[in-house]
Amino acid sequence: MVKDRVLPWVKDNDTYSIWDNWCIENRDLVFLNKEGNYILRINLTENFNKDYIVNIINGLLNSD
Repeated sequence: MVKDRVLPWVKDNDTYSIWDNWCIENRDLVFLNKEGNYILRINLTENFNKDYIVNIINGLLNSD
C-alpha cells in the first residue's frame, strides 16, 4: 500500500495541537489533498480495506 511512495508525516506540537484540533486517535490515517486540506480519516486499529485506501491515495495523487 505504501511501497515506493513518499508519504508526509504530521508531527504534533504545542503550536498546532493536531491531535486535539483534529480529534485524532492512535492509529488514525489522515488524508489531505495537495493543498493540505483535510479529506478523510480512517482508524487502522480495526479491520480496514486496503484496496479502499490505495484507491484514495491514487485518487489524491492523480487529482489536479
